[in-house]
Amino acid sequence: MEQTTIIIAGLGSAGFSALTTVKRINPKARVVVIDPKEKDIVHPCGLPYALEGIVSHEHLSQDIYLNRMNVEKITGTVQLVDAANHKLVVTSGSNEQLVNFDRAIICTGYKPLVPPIVNIKKYYNNGVYTLSSVHDLLAIKSALHGKQRALVVGAGAIGLEMAYALQVNGLQVTVIEAKDVLPNALDSDMAAIVADYCTQNNIALALHDAVNAIEKNNNFIAITNDAQYNADIIIVACGFAPNCDWAIASSLKTSKGGVIVTDNLQVCPDVYAAGDCIECWSVIDKKPLPVKLATSAYKQGVVAAENGMGGNLVYAGTAGTFVTVIGNLEIAATGFSTDVAKERGFSVIAGKISAAVKPEYFPSNERLTMKVLCDISGRMIGAQAIGNGAASRINIVSLAINRGLTIDDVLQSEMAYCPAVSEVNDILLKACEFAKRRMK
Repeated sequence: MEQTTIIIAGLGSAGFSALTTVKRINPKARVVVIDPKEKDIVHPCGLPYALEGIVSHEHLSQDIYLNRMNVEKITGTVQLVDAANHKLVVTSGSNEQLVNFDRAIICTGYKPLVPPIVNIKKYYNNGVYTLSSVHDLLAIKSALHGKQRALVVGAGAIGLEMAYALQVNGLQVTVIEAKDVLPNALDSDMAAIVADYCTQNNIALALHDAVNAIEKNNNFIAITNDAQYNADIIIVACGFAPNCDWAIASSLKTSKGGVIVTDNLQVCPDVYAAGDCIECWSVIDKKPLPVKLATSAYKQGVVAAENGMGGNLVYAGTAGTFVTVIGNLEIAATGFSTDVAKERGFSVIAGKISAAVKPEYFPSNERLTMKVLCDISGRMIGAQAIGNGAASRINIVSLAINRGLTIDDVLQSEMAYCPAVSEVNDILLKACEFAKRRMK
């Protein structure tokens, strides 16, 4: 009897979790990984911190020794899926080959989103850079020598992390963002805290403005709606687009958000997809949500692999839970912001508090700003936190959102207490109490 072949295309967060899941279910399964990288695993979320000097770029790439796991590897990229004949078209350089499969789990991830700025392609990788690989990081590090002024386009997590790293490297940094800092994740009052921190750390912000064109004389000139900015180097951090060219070439259903999949993460019979290449949806209202997170991708990889091995798991959707650290400022959020919730038809009630995390008598006390959001029924739909301990509180709200819990459900929960850690009545619970009062 011929052995079943499982193809995993792409070895990012989704592909890695799919691989380990397949091997957990059947350690003897024939697995073939298709991936273009020289190293098996790359950790892109660590790239800004490598530029800052906190970690070494050498530690961001590693081999997991697939041969020891009895896994075959083809170095290449999937170009097309012939689902009817159970074949993939794979290219490596100018070489093309057909690869047979019984089940395919495609996790091709993302590509940097390059906005339609005049002349941007002219200077791409020649003074204007994106950051999605160690190769990009090394190019940026090399380009920094002798530079004084940097411009970052985009104030999402990567943009702000890069801005701080560039400032640590001694450059004068300006960030231009069409919306607010961490758009769609933070409400304006919470974003203001982050903006103040950036300003205090010598990062200039040009918010609610957009770069229309880039010109170059002795240096770069970024032309926006309202002004012109001089820079020696420009980093474009405008987010990521799904890497789903293979699906388009295969006449499979796609959208701006990625490959269309079922809630079992199936694309078509015997073909599954997971991670940043798919159109994801919110766990709250099941509508598409443009979230590209390693944590979501990892969980999708598990679901796709389980189903590819004969299971019937359902992916419920993402809460969009994330955390970033800029300098020593911890920022976390989950669910919808107020504006996003209203756009999606929710009536929003908020509870917010900014206070010391520990009892007043305790030394080394730090402040945390916590904001929770619920709808008119009391169901938790979002939260934002800024300060030390932000992520631990946001993780609790993320669980509440995923389980459809209410403000009352969270208030009934017990949280660990010690004066060296928190108040008896934690700051998260206080924020929930304020929201409940506003409901009345």
